[in-house]
Amino acid sequence: MLVGITVVIWYSVFYFESRQNLLVTFFDVEQGDSIFIETPNGNQILIDGGPNDRILGKLGRTLPFWDRSIDLVILTHPEKDHLAGLVDVLDRYKVGAALWTGVEHSTAEYREWVSALEEKNTPTFIARVGQRVKIGSDITLDILAPFDDWNGKTATKLNDTGIVSRLQHGKISMLFTGDISKSVERRLLFESLNSKLLILDSDVLKVGHHGSKTSSIEEFLNAVSPGLTCSLAFAEFVVDGYIEKLK
Repeated sequence: MLVGITVVIWYSVFYFESRQNLLVTFFDVEQGDSIFIETPNGNQILIDGGPNDRILGKLGRTLPFWDRSIDLVILTHPEKDHLAGLVDVLDRYKVGAALWTGVEHSTAEYREWVSALEEKNTPTFIARVGQRVKIGSDITLDILAPFDDWNGKTATKLNDTGIVSRLQHGKISMLFTGDISKSVERRLLFESLNSKLLILDSDVLKVGHHGSKTSSIEEFLNAVSPGLTCSLAFAEFVVDGYIEKLK
């Protein structure tokens, strides 16, 4: 028993010591997206959950065994490779709130998502451009898209209804683009030229649609001018060290 207590104590010490900085983890969830954000004050955000329950193992290795809650989950858009894992997260974790566009879809995963939100009584918010999520004393997550209200509506191009968000921590910034295509990138460029509130320039870019040819026009990449990019197709890494270097 004493050995077990000692192990738990030292595990806790090392865990909290490693959480003194903003931690952003890009999970390898096969062909899909899932990004986990944890702030120094302990707030946690999960953006997308990948195409299956693989996310549960990733979270299990990232979070301490006693932590069974996530403050906010964000669904960029309800395609299976972003949505399916979030249904499992809602089942296994206590989720404080969910942010998504409310756009309708016809898949089984979509119906499970809506049902799970209702069954768990998860507070749900509809994302719109201009919203800001304050997740720390100097950490914010700004919603840059969608520009249209998709709540309760259907779309022919579901990818282009997705949430685009920008994380700002002091001088460090990251842009998460979901699966947006070139047309939305052009809209973001146009809006950024006409609004001081919509900023694209970022240190880290999660490129649109897993780095496929549907996205990442040169003008958009130049405007973001990232120091680091990630496609999330089959890669997993933590950018905590990168943030320390930039500081």
